[in-house]
Amino acid sequence: MTLARLNKFEAEQLMNRYDTEPVAALTEALRVVLDRPHDDWPALVNAAGFRCDRRILLHAADPSALDDLAAELNELRSLDPAGRRPG
Repeated sequence: MTLARLNKFEAEQLMNRYDTEPVAALTEALRVVLDRPHDDWPALVNAAGFRCDRRILLHAADPSALDDLAAELNELRSLDPAGRRPG
């Protein structure tokens, strides 16, 4: 799967909204990165190809897992292959 990258404005939107609505902010960012503009949070988490342990934590809205994903998307503007299942 080829992943898109967030542009500067999209990354700024993610960080501006994250403190008040973390799942909503991450949903919008993943919609861009995964090119799935209509998917909801559970579908995006499943489609991203995350390792099982990470996927479970994200589905549970674990604050640490959400923080890690926000940092990853902000810094890399995409998803780190190390956080995903082997191809």
